Amino acid sequence: MMDSVKKTTHSVQTILKGTIAILSANGIEKARLEAELLLSHVLKVRKEDLIIYPGQELTAEQEERFGRLVERRCRKEPLAYILGDREFWSLTFQVDPNVLIPRPETEGIIERLLSLAGPEARLKPVRILDVGTGSGILAIVSAVEFVQARVTAVDISEVVLETARGNARRHQVADRINFLQMDLMQNWILPENETFDFILSNPPYIPSKDIERLMPDIRNYEPQAALDGGPDGLNCYRSIVPNAFSCLNPGGHLIVEVGDGQSEAVKNILHDHGGFEDIEIVKDLSGRDRIVSAGRVRG
Repeated sequence: MMDSVKKTTHSVQTILKGTIAILSANGIEKARLEAELLLSHVLKVRKEDLIIYPGQELTAEQEERFGRLVERRCRKEPLAYILGDREFWSLTFQVDPNVLIPRPETEGIIERLLSLAGPEARLKPVRILDVGTGSGILAIVSAVEFVQARVTAVDISEVVLETARGNARRHQVADRINFLQMDLMQNWILPENETFDFILSNPPYIPSKDIERLMPDIRNYEPQAALDGGPDGLNCYRSIVPNAFSCLNPGGHLIVEVGDGQSEAVKNILHDHGGFEDIEIVKDLSGRDRIVSAGRVRG
């Protein structure tokens, strides 16, 4: 009687070594880190725990599942979509292909918000509007940092808003965020003509002609509606500025993220509209102009 054939499986150490080589060969820059994150995701352990069990063998099911994830990454599908989440402001957010993947430079909006508000505002019932909320990161972090704040978060897509609502529930701030479906390119219609102390936005700002030149991870997988800012990348700012002026309280602030080389153009849009003061450009950690903020004139 023949012995049944046992499917060969491999150890954590062997799997990682082979996967790092595969990812590197497919142009993944942080191959070791990504291999560890994918494997820890399959094994349901922390990445740091992999070193404790280098000789542990994967089950056949685990190895097969891991192989499928590696194949997806080799096709340049973003790691965040494969894992289903991404960290922002030291919090974990669910992401999916309907929403833009949060990026570290967007934390500059929150940093600017905290700087302009001052420490005393963090315990006051400030009103904050997040325009084009996506996964909800700006609205949710604002609600976490400003414990008495009332936040309104808007997006054109109801599917996207469902993801944001789920993230708000995850971080236990859903009761202080009002999610609304709205097109930021139209005149903003808000309940009871509500006005705000701060308006935040990370709008689409990639010029249409540049979309095809983006990395395949972005170009082929992230939602184009969250990337394409029109012919010069500035379409959304031309809508945001007049609408924000109408919705801001006197002395309130507009804070937006901008793309490379766009800060002066956005500053000029604010100047040309009028009614704004203290227009400032803030650089990100790489030294690029990244955030533009402006206050609505008082009185």
